[in-house]
Amino acid sequence: MLNNKNILLGITASIAAYKSASLVRLLRKSGAHVKVIQTPKSTEFVTSLTLSTLSGNQVFSEMINDENKTWNNHVDLGLWADLMIIAPASAKTLSKMSSGDCDNLLLATYLSVKCPVYFAPAMDLEMYKNTLNQTNIKILVSNNTIVLPVGSGSLASGLEGEGRMLE
Repeated sequence: MLNNKNILLGITASIAAYKSASLVRLLRKSGAHVKVIQTPKSTEFVTSLTLSTLSGNQVFSEMINDENKTWNNHVDLGLWADLMIIAPASAKTLSKMSSGDCDNLLLATYLSVKCPVYFAPAMDLEMYKNTLNQTNIKILVSNNTIVLPVGSGSLASGLEGEGRMLE
């Protein structure tokens, strides 16, 4: 099903970002071509080196490539993709997505893609249940962005409940 599909994986600043490395491996094992866009803060949770090694591609996190001062073209990335997955999707990124805020490469690409987009919320229990956050999720779903269910269990805060990014 994913064989030879171009998958664009967006990673946001969440403790669940460590799961994205396994997701890249699973996608590649399924025969998909994977490119990764990280929000700048997500690089504090999982390194671009890890994701680049696993994906076999350059990882993008800034609008301008620091090494050669070239533009990382969000439109080209969006056109390349057959499918976009944002996992983990933090409350901050969900808020920006639902309002059309575009202050990083991931958000610019999200607003430019023509392919189906899935997102996997990942946050603490009370954040996930917060009415504002649930409204943002509803807005995204009404805009044909597909929400993946959250898991329930131990959270990074030590609490138990909904909000975990699925394995």
